[in-house]
Amino acid sequence: MVSMNEQHTSRPRTRLAPGIRRASILDAATRLILRAGTAGLTMEDIAREAGVARGTLYLYFDSIDGITAALRDRYTQALTGRLEPLLATGGSGSRLRRLDAFIAALARALHEHRDLHHALFSGSSSGEVALTEEFRALLRRFIQDGRDTGEFTVPDLDMTTDFLLAGLHAVLAKGLHNSGSTTAAVGTAQKLARRILST
Repeated sequence: MVSMNEQHTSRPRTRLAPGIRRASILDAATRLILRAGTAGLTMEDIAREAGVARGTLYLYFDSIDGITAALRDRYTQALTGRLEPLLATGGSGSRLRRLDAFIAALARALHEHRDLHHALFSGSSSGEVALTEEFRALLRRFIQDGRDTGEFTVPDLDMTTDFLLAGLHAVLAKGLHNSGSTTAAVGTAQKLARRILST
C-alpha cells in the first residue's frame, strides 16, 4: 500500500507549451545574470534555476552563447517595441515634440534596465549591432518623414541619422552611468537632436 507521503513525492512534471517554456528559461537566465553576471554562468545553473532537466534545456538552447544571444534579441525587441510608437510618422503634430518624448522614454527605459543592459552588452560590440540597427532604422524613417513634410532640414538623410544616433548614444550613455536623475542627460540630448534636425 502506498502512503500519502509517497504519493506526494511522485507528482507529474508540469508540461508547458514550447514558447512558454523557452520564455521561462530566459527569465531564469535573466535572474541569474542580474544576481551574478555572465562570468562563470553554466547551463546547469540555468537548468536548476528554471526547474528543468539539463536535457530539456538543450532542446531549446545549445550553449550559454545561444542563451545570451536570445536574451539580447528579447531585450532589443522589447525596447524597440516600447519606443517605436513614439516616433510615429505622418500626421500634423510636431515631430520635434515626438522626438523629445522618444528621447525621454529611451533614457527612462535604459535607466530602469541599466544592470541588465550592461550585463548583456558590455564588452560585446557585436552583440549591440542588432540593437543599434533597430534604432537606426527607426530614426531614419522618422527623419525621412520629417524631411518630406519640410519640418526637418537635413541635406543627407543617412549621415544625419548616423550623426544623431551617435550623439544620442554618447550623451545618454554618459548620463545613465550615474544612478541618480537622468534629467540633465535627457535635456542635453533633446537640445542636441533639435539642433541637428532644425539647422
